[in-house]
Amino acid sequence: MRRIAAVVLALVIVTALGLWAPPPAVRGQAVDVYINVTGGDRSRKLNIAVPEFTVVAGTDTALAKLLASVVGNDLTLSGLFSVVAASGAIPANNPAALGQTWSAFAAAGAHAGVHGLLGIRGERLEAEMRLYDLTTPEYRLIASRKFEVAAPQSRRLAHKIADEIVLQFTGEPGVADTKLAYVVGPPGAKEIVVADYDGAAATAVTRNGSINLSPVWSPDARSIAFTSFMNGYPDLFRLFPFERQRPVQTLASFVGINSSPGWSPDGRFLALTLSKDGNPEIYVLTVATGVLQRLTRHAGIDTEPAWAPTGQQIAFVSDRAGQPRIFVMDRDGANVRQITTGGFHTQPRWSPKGDSIVYTQRAGTHDLWAISPSGSTPRPLTSGQGDNQGATWAPDGRHLAFQSNRNGRWQVFVMSVDGLTTTRVTQGTTEATSPSWSPRLP
Repeated sequence: MRRIAAVVLALVIVTALGLWAPPPAVRGQAVDVYINVTGGDRSRKLNIAVPEFTVVAGTDTALAKLLASVVGNDLTLSGLFSVVAASGAIPANNPAALGQTWSAFAAAGAHAGVHGLLGIRGERLEAEMRLYDLTTPEYRLIASRKFEVAAPQSRRLAHKIADEIVLQFTGEPGVADTKLAYVVGPPGAKEIVVADYDGAAATAVTRNGSINLSPVWSPDARSIAFTSFMNGYPDLFRLFPFERQRPVQTLASFVGINSSPGWSPDGRFLALTLSKDGNPEIYVLTVATGVLQRLTRHAGIDTEPAWAPTGQQIAFVSDRAGQPRIFVMDRDGANVRQITTGGFHTQPRWSPKGDSIVYTQRAGTHDLWAISPSGSTPRPLTSGQGDNQGATWAPDGRHLAFQSNRNGRWQVFVMSVDGLTTTRVTQGTTEATSPSWSPRLP
């Protein structure tokens, strides 16, 4: 019986993968600068200077250079900044040298400057970020903040600093201090990897030699739900990437399909696709108790549930209209309504702000589209560059990660939702697919 179910899964899991074939008062002027520079033309960016960090304790100048490089890259990937780097650090406790440095950057067109100070104290790294407004005659200090991490977490220190800079100019933290989970490997041997959002420090979190699919981060960024054949059948599991001694948990191992996990915003529930009653339908699992609630009852295939950030609605894919389309229903399965028409649509992903659903449309090739939850204003996000699918939202709602074969093989890319910046974040010859963007790390 389970062998038959596994054969059915080979058809349905393909569809599930989309291959169906400081306080505000001190920020005022800097925010004005940002609005003046970018308002009305989102292709224009704020020019920001990021010199090498100044070492105030310890002697590791290479680390000081690395921090500046990572911060600069993070700000570039945010899509908000044009970064001006420079060799040489600003001397510590030297106001005259600081003023001369900012004067030179301002003359070159920089609107803001970052002075990073680094202390290396045994097994701890301490850093202070000082942010200056270079459009004012006195190069006004906008904000300063101190950070501390364990010595091996130097890249995370840089990510935290970059996120603070984004916060000062936009009122919302950046997304550098986040992770991507994705699948690597050829057909028949797929493992799940976790990396920094920019693709660095990639580490395998499954090593079972089986097929592991569809990783999805929990809302607290502590665990990942995924489907795996590690026991010979397509069951649903949960792993804890930052608690490596903690065993993998089985979430669902019913006869047939156990796939397409989607966490509720509060992390208490998991929407998923099960075929235990004969047809692929959408259920909600109470994680703490294992209690199941069936939401859909239809002769068609219902799969790929994605929660609205309010937790009150779920988007999903169904072929009940003839071809796969995107539908929305209430959290209890009531009030089902179709929101896409006239195409082959899969992989709905609800934006963190609740104002948009991104999905994959197949029309010869696969491309990402966005639509409002009401079903109005569908618009393409990618076009003309191979197949693009499997989107996942960054927690700021301004960036997406997705898989694309535009360079010949599947790799993970990050793009701004406005399409102005797209960056490949996985490298090498191994194919990378099915990205899931974590929430901001605790």
